[in-house]
Amino acid sequence: MQQFEELFKDYDIISYICRVRAKLAKQRNKKHTLHILTSNENYNYHTQQANLQSKYEKDLLNLLNSILPPRRKWKKLGEKSRLKMKKNGPRQKLSTVDKNLYSLIKTVKYYRLKEPKETFIVKLDEFVKDIQQAIRTGNYSVSKPTIYPKAKDKKRLHELKGDERNTCRPLSLFHLKDRLILSFANNYLTRLFDKYFDECSLAFRAIPHQVVNHHTAIRKIIEYKKQHTDTPLWVAECDMKKFYDSVNHKLILEQFDKLLEIAQREKMHLKFDICRKIFVSYLDCYSFNHDVFPRNDDLDYWKEFNIPQGEYGWIENEIKQLGFYDDVIEERIGIPQGGALSGLIANIVLNIADNIMVNNFKDLFYIRFCDDMIIMHPDRDVCERGMQLYKQTLEEVKLAPHEVSSCLIGEPKKGKKYMAGKSLKPFWKGKSKGPYKWDSVENEGFPWIGFVGYEMHYDGAIRVRKNSLEKELKKQKEIFQKTMGAIGNGQRVSRGTIAESVIRRLIGMSVGRVELWNYATIVHEMCWKNGFQELTANSHSIKQIKRLDRGRSKVYYDLIKECGNPILQRQGKRNISFEKRQIILYNKPFSYYYHVIERASTHVDTKPKDDSDDK
Repeated sequence: MQQFEELFKDYDIISYICRVRAKLAKQRNKKHTLHILTSNENYNYHTQQANLQSKYEKDLLNLLNSILPPRRKWKKLGEKSRLKMKKNGPRQKLSTVDKNLYSLIKTVKYYRLKEPKETFIVKLDEFVKDIQQAIRTGNYSVSKPTIYPKAKDKKRLHELKGDERNTCRPLSLFHLKDRLILSFANNYLTRLFDKYFDECSLAFRAIPHQVVNHHTAIRKIIEYKKQHTDTPLWVAECDMKKFYDSVNHKLILEQFDKLLEIAQREKMHLKFDICRKIFVSYLDCYSFNHDVFPRNDDLDYWKEFNIPQGEYGWIENEIKQLGFYDDVIEERIGIPQGGALSGLIANIVLNIADNIMVNNFKDLFYIRFCDDMIIMHPDRDVCERGMQLYKQTLEEVKLAPHEVSSCLIGEPKKGKKYMAGKSLKPFWKGKSKGPYKWDSVENEGFPWIGFVGYEMHYDGAIRVRKNSLEKELKKQKEIFQKTMGAIGNGQRVSRGTIAESVIRRLIGMSVGRVELWNYATIVHEMCWKNGFQELTANSHSIKQIKRLDRGRSKVYYDLIKECGNPILQRQGKRNISFEKRQIILYNKPFSYYYHVIERASTHVDTKPKDDSDDK
């Protein structure tokens, strides 16, 4: 590895800044899509500053505009540059972000070489040198982030009854300089520490020549199940309450220093002083109990973000009941959600639990994805002991697991084969569960288990987790509702244009930038399909995927129906009406079913004999 300071080369810093601008351009393009459909000034993002999230976003955009070329000066990419070559595969279209990124980098290179005295180039060079100077001298500290509240239920934001509150998550928004330095520090420290983390940890990893993610977790579960085809497995799951809002700073720094000490012994030629200072400054810039929780009583704060009766939920009572602290106010707990180093911190702290589980249970299946874990074993007692040890370890490091849902209550549904007097629904609501038997209902088991967005049947079938499916359907409806809200008071294009604009957005969201020329070879990136690569073709998944296709088609045809075909007003011209436009069918090449099921597999599994899939 190189010295940390050597990471901050001109090109790498500029590339990071350009990527931030490219992502922002994509976000603004969504607003532009609505703007061109309607003459309603409420959707003109050029003039309505209220459409920006906050003062933070305005300041970020102003800074980027001062150090980067304006949009009209961006250099166009050639045809070959707009495509990228996949290894052992056909050329693929660049994503919108990558296309903007390469265009912007090309533009900056041109102006730095040909017109170095251009105002934005001078300011960009000053910004780069300022960062390099701060790192070189070690004279740098992280500024406090802007705390932006993200409501958990946007639909009911202004429909509260009585004493109901809008519970929000605190997202931390850092200034561009801090974002850049923290991102570089996170990449460096993740590569430095990764070899000290166990292979059971599957989030925020940097394993050489491997891609480790939530798909890896599903593959590991299925592989373990195949090793026990003749024996039912006992399963336990555990999730933590408000991990990012309750993790202890002293413990974080203690574990960080232990890992840094090991790394220093192995890499004596490297210096980690500046890295450590940045890490400590990251902890010092924020704590939930001092910077976030007190805002619950600040009415002006919630008014600024237009969130009535807002609050940040916390586990203050649980912390007191568990007796973690004599006085919680005297402690610093909670790390920034959205901060670059927070994922690494999760692995640093929970590496304690990983080591204890791996060292005490040699034959127990155990994996963890961030703060979610699952264990399996053919012996219920072993699974029970593993669950108890994991919970005990969490409490020793001052973390609170969710209460374990281990029994069934309620009445059986009519026509279902559930055990007498019992129902699966209450059990599935629990975030921590078990031990429970992963087997058929006839054998007093639970046929499905859920983890990281998937659900797996004991016979090997894989489907989408119910809440993940409902979330995608909800997004489809939200796009329809937002479009109708925009054009309701000022439609300025034909209904065909509106419907096609929306369906193209829905296609990109679901299966990527699909065209007729690439639909059979496209590599899916940044879309819903890419998040569920491990789905198998079975009756359950097929039913779900067809439901998504029906939902998307309904949005499309509802838009065509609702928009009508009115006489439209064009500024400076007489009223004209658009001719009736042909309705285009967006079927197989663009469907969820084709890309998720048909392309992935030509074999359709038979439906499992246990049909207990309602929750």
